Amino acid sequence: MLTIFYIVAVILIIGMGYVYIRAVNKVNKADLAARDAGSDIDTCLWDMTHNLGIIVKALKEKGIEPEMPEDQSVLLTIGMTSASQQLVVKNAEERMQIVRPAAEEAGITGEEAVSKALTKYDNAKNELVGAGLKYNKMVSQFNSTISHFPASLIASHKSKGPKMIFVYQPGQKNE
Repeated sequence: MLTIFYIVAVILIIGMGYVYIRAVNKVNKADLAARDAGSDIDTCLWDMTHNLGIIVKALKEKGIEPEMPEDQSVLLTIGMTSASQQLVVKNAEERMQIVRPAAEEAGITGEEAVSKALTKYDNAKNELVGAGLKYNKMVSQFNSTISHFPASLIASHKSKGPKMIFVYQPGQKNE
């Protein structure tokens, strides 16, 4: 009788270990997928700010220094939060609304470097929409994963809470 008890106990321990490992794996995969999708947004943001900087530099070389709004964005770093990413987008768009007309007025939009920077900025802005959709899909999957037992226990133990979605619609004010 004692042998049967030990066999059942071993089977229970193995079963619980399997469930634990599977839950950890599920939470980690969902988190990694959301982080990877977030890095696509970071790439678009870097492209936007970099190309905006090229245009500003070209304006300064012509002796034009447009009055820019205060920089409220954070430095682009790996693992930015959705809110800080949205702040970078807002900041870049506010600045571009000043820089693009200044570049057109100065007649430098035909210069190769400025023309390329404007095109790359616009492309990055368009790619940001797709990257945001992909990120939101992965975040929804992550949030769904950590809301179910036993993954919720694992997520809680690893201090992983729900992630915010990324909200961006070109041409609208981001608040």
